[in-house]
Amino acid sequence: MRVVRLLRVRDGMEAHFVKSYQGVLERAERSPGHLGEQLCRSVDDPTRWLLTSEWESLEHVKQWRTDPDHTALVEPLNACLHDDRWTAVFHVTDAATR
Repeated sequence: MRVVRLLRVRDGMEAHFVKSYQGVLERAERSPGHLGEQLCRSVDDPTRWLLTSEWESLEHVKQWRTDPDHTALVEPLNACLHDDRWTAVFHVTDAATR
């Protein structure tokens, strides 16, 4: 499973956002089913960020999202963001399967 978040960071909050993300990442890396993450910043619009995470299953994503640590850790991160953020969970398919 892949979780995709498209975010827009408030001006002047970039360093706080990255620091807050590091806290979330450190905890996520210890979560069952977590396979990895990437944080990307747009070249065209530096206020836009893309965060992706890989999970073994939807159940692992749900466990992480309902973990009290997750809820507490994402509050400071979300405080750095504009409200027009978007999040979705995708099933990763094998390109050979058609």
